[in-house]
Amino acid sequence: MKTSLWQTFALELDARRPGFALGPWFTMNAQLALDGPVDADRLAAAFHTLQQRHDVLRTVVPVGVHDFPTAALELVAEPALHVPVPVEAPVRLQLSSEHLTMHLHHLISDPATLWLTLTELAALYSGAELPPPPQYADYVLDETEQVIRHAPAAGTWWQSQVTNAKLCPQPSSSASPAFAYRSDLLSPTELSHVDQLTRTHRSTALVTLLAALAAATNPSEGDTLLFNTLFSKRDRPAWQQVLGPCIVPSVLAVPRSTGALPADVPAMRDAVVNCSRYARFPVLSLEVPSRTPFFEYVPQQWPTPYSFGTTQATVVGAAGPKDTGLADTLAIRMRPTTTGVLTGHFSGDGTDWTEQHVSALVDDFRAYLLG
Repeated sequence: MKTSLWQTFALELDARRPGFALGPWFTMNAQLALDGPVDADRLAAAFHTLQQRHDVLRTVVPVGVHDFPTAALELVAEPALHVPVPVEAPVRLQLSSEHLTMHLHHLISDPATLWLTLTELAALYSGAELPPPPQYADYVLDETEQVIRHAPAAGTWWQSQVTNAKLCPQPSSSASPAFAYRSDLLSPTELSHVDQLTRTHRSTALVTLLAALAAATNPSEGDTLLFNTLFSKRDRPAWQQVLGPCIVPSVLAVPRSTGALPADVPAMRDAVVNCSRYARFPVLSLEVPSRTPFFEYVPQQWPTPYSFGTTQATVVGAAGPKDTGLADTLAIRMRPTTTGVLTGHFSGDGTDWTEQHVSALVDDFRAYLLG
């Protein structure tokens, strides 16, 4: 089976850190509160049809596609936000009297897939007639063609960025314990201030937060810093409704941030735009060190309530992969909550960045944004 750039990257990552990507906790999850009853038989039939419609929901990476649905509706007393999903059966749906939860293995899903799956499930339950869907295999073929077509120009651009770039600093030379924790980074008032800065500079939240993070690392030399990241690539009309992980692993080669925020934003914005533009070229093959820290900003994108017949299902929880202790050098994921707080999830193996160093990094990050 031909795998996408994301799937190939995840499999290679699992080879280095066994159990990370092929494990049962590498999942995308959503929990919905129900304001009324849902007929279990009707939901089970809709779930069966959903899997028949989409090859990716029956796909075992990297083996291939089952000819039959891989999962049945599970009736439970209390569904959890995180449940294990074996890669051999990459989708689970659980129903209780008050909640509905969807769990998709990350090898066949991204955040958009999670919401699209629930949208279609609700439509099928409600009796809608849906047109034939786009298939993820077609997305993968298109992605492969784009990599080949744009490889010369993209390879030249990435080489110019990576060759003289400086790794995001690795301040610790002695091993410390691995760590993983969540922390509130900005209050609603502080995040509102940052949002205003973003609008004033005609930029995006990702660019503003990345400028602050680059400044907080305080490198001793070099004009460009490297972070690993992921870019969403639903950049053609055909792929807006396709189920499957339309994301590309890449590198952020960003200018070192110094001085006041306005001076850094244009250069940072141009860097992010170009990194995204050339993300489909397998830049990670250009000998970018594997211990480059990971950074990701996930905007708040919870959808409006779904209608399962006359019952409304409202998203009350969403989560990505469960932390299983297989930490890399440093991973930083930021996202705003429904209450307007910017939260961060930090994890690391303690060999380069210690928890103490990360705490200092957060202080400098806040100072840059709010000072």
